[in-house]
Amino acid sequence: MPSLIERLLGGDEEAGVDLQEREDLAHDRLQTRVDGRPNVDDAGVTGVAVVNEGPDGEPVTVPIARFSLEAEEVAPGDEAVWELVEAALRALVGPFDDVYVRHYDVQFTFGDDGLFDAGECRRVAVPPEHADRLVTEPGWGVADLREALLSGHDIDDAIAPVAWGECVDYSRRNDAAVVAGAAATAAGASAAGASCAGAGGSC
Repeated sequence: MPSLIERLLGGDEEAGVDLQEREDLAHDRLQTRVDGRPNVDDAGVTGVAVVNEGPDGEPVTVPIARFSLEAEEVAPGDEAVWELVEAALRALVGPFDDVYVRHYDVQFTFGDDGLFDAGECRRVAVPPEHADRLVTEPGWGVADLREALLSGHDIDDAIAPVAWGECVDYSRRNDAAVVAGAAATAAGASAAGASCAGAGGSC
C-alpha cells in the first residue's frame, strides 16, 4: 500500500484532504492582503509540507508562506516582520482549519531575486494554537503573538515556536514531501517551498 505522502502527491482521494486546493485558496488570500505593501517584491503560499501521518491517517502538515523583500533590504525591520507574519497567518488559518497543522512557516527572503532564489532566508514558525488565537480572539493581537513566540523560542530553531531562525527546505528532507500549488507553478519553480540557491544551501 502506498504511503500517505505518496497518495497525497498522487492525488489519491482516499487521502481525504486536498492540500493543493487549500494552498491555492490561502495563496489568493495572501496576495490580496499584501498587495501594494512597500518593500515586498512578491509573496505567496509556496508549499504545504507533509511531515508525518496522524493516528487516523491524516496528514500532519506545515503550510509555508513566503515573502520576498526588496533586493536592497539587508534584513527586514522588526515591525515589518510581525506585520507580515500577521498577514500570512490571517491568510492561512481559515483554509487549513480542518487540517492537522504542526506549525505555520512564515519565511522571509532578502538580498535575492525572488521567492525561490534566496540570498538570505529566515523564518518565523508559529504553533497553531497561537495562530488560531490571533485570528479568533478579540484583543489578542500581533504584539501578543510576538511576545508569545519570543518567550517560547529556545535554542532549538528546528521546533516551533521560532521567532527568527533559518529556513527549512522540506523538499530536501527524507521524512517530508511538499505539495506545491499556484505560487510555485507560476514561478516555474520546484515544489521546494524553501529553495535557497543563493544561500549556500543552508537556508
